[in-house]
Amino acid sequence: MKNLITGILILFFFIGCADRSDKDWLSPGDMKEDIRYFFHMIRDIHPDPYQRYDSMTFVTLEKKMIESCSVPMAREDFGWRLMKVRKFLDGHVAVFGFFSDLGRYRFPAVEFRGDQMLLGSDTLLAVRDSFASYTALDIDSMIPWDQPSRFRNENMNLLLNLLLSPANKSTMTYTGVVKTSNGSRDTTICVDTHRIINDSVYSKPYASAFHPEDSIAVLYYNTCMIYGEDNVKQYRGFVDAFFSELKSKHIKYLFIDVTHNGGGSDGNNSVIINHLRTDESITKVRMTGKKAGVEKYLKSDLVKKFFGENEAEKNYWMERFGNPIMEKGIAFMEESTPANKSGYDGNVFVIMGNKTYSAGANFCLAIKQSHAAVLVGEEAGQYYPICGNVIRSALPNSKIQYQIPATETFYEPSALFEEGYIQPDIYYSIEEFLNVNNYKEIVKRCCKTACYVR
Repeated sequence: MKNLITGILILFFFIGCADRSDKDWLSPGDMKEDIRYFFHMIRDIHPDPYQRYDSMTFVTLEKKMIESCSVPMAREDFGWRLMKVRKFLDGHVAVFGFFSDLGRYRFPAVEFRGDQMLLGSDTLLAVRDSFASYTALDIDSMIPWDQPSRFRNENMNLLLNLLLSPANKSTMTYTGVVKTSNGSRDTTICVDTHRIINDSVYSKPYASAFHPEDSIAVLYYNTCMIYGEDNVKQYRGFVDAFFSELKSKHIKYLFIDVTHNGGGSDGNNSVIINHLRTDESITKVRMTGKKAGVEKYLKSDLVKKFFGENEAEKNYWMERFGNPIMEKGIAFMEESTPANKSGYDGNVFVIMGNKTYSAGANFCLAIKQSHAAVLVGEEAGQYYPICGNVIRSALPNSKIQYQIPATETFYEPSALFEEGYIQPDIYYSIEEFLNVNNYKEIVKRCCKTACYVR
């Protein structure tokens, strides 16, 4: 383990940072204070920091990280160093606000395999004067341990773009070396403009599409981050109007696409589920946390977004979870939800994938528990038990922002998950965009497998 930590911290020196434009330099003393502060917050707030690695691992990691910051360093480079803590924690721990985002996926997508980066049928050996193998390992060291392969590869591509960000924002090419079936050669790699998606159904919080000729409709539920009274009211109105149109057009097949839903507030899930036919279900939840974490969460901006002026909902959460956790470190809830026989009477399919995360994955869990739809696609990207209810703040010297969860939630029965992840009822490979032919194929496949359809 000690060698793993040392190797992870050394790798950063192989990444070329000549184009970094950040002029804010930090002294070793400033960085040491920030590192100690960050690790203190992890130990003080995180409900289960040693879920994967033991306490001595973090002691060693903190020590080695301080040692690796023994000379003045640019703020952005220090931020990348802090990112390496994420490998040892769950995906709700984050470090951000230290780089300028050029937008996603300008560099062509690569497939990461260990220390290799595969670019199509070729192997990338070097890019922008940096060895690709070192770059691949460096990026791997910044990815949380709990992310499944496809979600992991997606996030590694995002980090690759950020690490390769040129000083010239209009740069459309990268220099590199690739290994082909005919040997190695220098190459020019062009920006993949097709992967820069500025306007699509997935760029909106929610959207819809109707294919009346096939009696198919699609509801794109792309985020649970819908906050504020006006935004929630608009969202509810959209969903109500959508289901009214379903009824008026006599649509037989409804697809709810949550493949890009990265989470937010669980409360937004019920807006859709309340329109579906469901069976009676019993939810058993055990939530753990630390007093310091819950106290900070209650003072956070996130709580203001979640509850707004709704004191009744906030008091309900405090009664069920907040107060018991602050008193005993644990809270239990068993809640029965009655069946809904008056919802949409067609066949419902929820399309899920590795990028279905946090509250987005909880939507799939609620669907599974209530038998409201058939889950189709790939396993969700969220690991259970789920750490959530995050707090966000900034380090004292660098002002780099961090995020740490305050609670950990266990759902029962464990049979809802397979090795910690929600599985689809029908496996279906998720493409970038599904079309009506995909939906028709899913309907046929579901009929053949005698899957649960109302």
